[in-house]
Amino acid sequence: MKASLEHLAKGSEAFSFEIKEVKQARFDAPYHFHPELELTLIISGEGKRFIGNQISDFSPGDLVLLGSNLPHCWQNHRKDWLTEDLEEDAAQALVIHFSSDFLGEAFMNRKESAAIKSILERAKLGFSIQGSTQDKIAREMLLLKGLAPFPRLLNFLQILHTLSTQAADLQPIESSESSYTLSTVDLERINRVYAYVIANYTHEVHLDEVAHLANMTETAFCRYFKKVTNKTFVELVTEFRIKHACQLLRSSSKPMIEICFESGFGNLSHFNKQFKQWIKMPPLQYRKLTLEWHQ
Repeated sequence: MKASLEHLAKGSEAFSFEIKEVKQARFDAPYHFHPELELTLIISGEGKRFIGNQISDFSPGDLVLLGSNLPHCWQNHRKDWLTEDLEEDAAQALVIHFSSDFLGEAFMNRKESAAIKSILERAKLGFSIQGSTQDKIAREMLLLKGLAPFPRLLNFLQILHTLSTQAADLQPIESSESSYTLSTVDLERINRVYAYVIANYTHEVHLDEVAHLANMTETAFCRYFKKVTNKTFVELVTEFRIKHACQLLRSSSKPMIEICFESGFGNLSHFNKQFKQWIKMPPLQYRKLTLEWHQ
C-alpha cells in the first residue's frame, strides 16, 4: 500500500466541480492525494480517518474540507474488514472535488470572492466542520445531487460562502504545514511511509521494509523521518496504536489483553506503559472516564 496521486477529470467537457456519491460495503480507497480540494460528508459507516499526520474516529455526519495534496483515506473499523455479510451500502459518503480556481483565477481574485479564497487557502491543513455549520453544510450537500448543473453551481458557491463566514466551526486537522511544503519527491516518500504504517500498525512493523520504501538505509531513514516530521518512526507507529486502542476502549467491552494485542502491542506491560505515557492515565481509567462521559 502506498500513497497514490489521484487524477480527476479535466478539460472543456468537465464540470467546474465534481460530486461523487460513494456506496460500498466498506471504505477501501487507498491513502492518496490530489491537487484538487475535497469536501467529504460521511453518510454511513464508522472507523478511522487518516489525514496527513492525524488519526481521528469518524461516524455518520463527519464532515471535512481538505486542501490541495493533503493525503487522506477513510477505513472502517478493522473488525469490519473480516465481516463478509456487510450490506453493499454500509459505507456511504458524498465527496466533492474542486480546484482552488474552479471558476477561473479572475473570479477568485474579485473582491466578492475574497472570503472564499481565504478559506480555501487556509484549508491546506484541512478543516473538520463542527457545530451548526456541520448540519447546515450536510443538508446543502445532500440537496446538490438532485439539481441541474447551473443551480448546482450556485448552491455550491453558497456552501463555500457559508464556510467562509463560520470560521468558529472550522477546526484545523493538521497542526503544521511543514510536511506539505516539501519537494514533490519528499512528499511522496513520506506519504509512502504513512501508507505503510496505516496498513500495518496493528501488526509487526519492520523498519527495514519502510526504509526500503523510502529508498534509504535504516539509519539514514530514521534521521530523515525525524527531521521532516519532528517525531521518530517508532513514535509514529505508537501513536497509531494508542489511538486504535482508545477507540476499542471507548466502543467495546473487550478485555485489556485483547485490546493490547489487537492494537499491535506485544505485551500488556508495554501497552500499559505506553498508554499512560501518551494519554496521561492508565487504560482502565480511560475506559471508566469515557463511559461516565457518555452516561
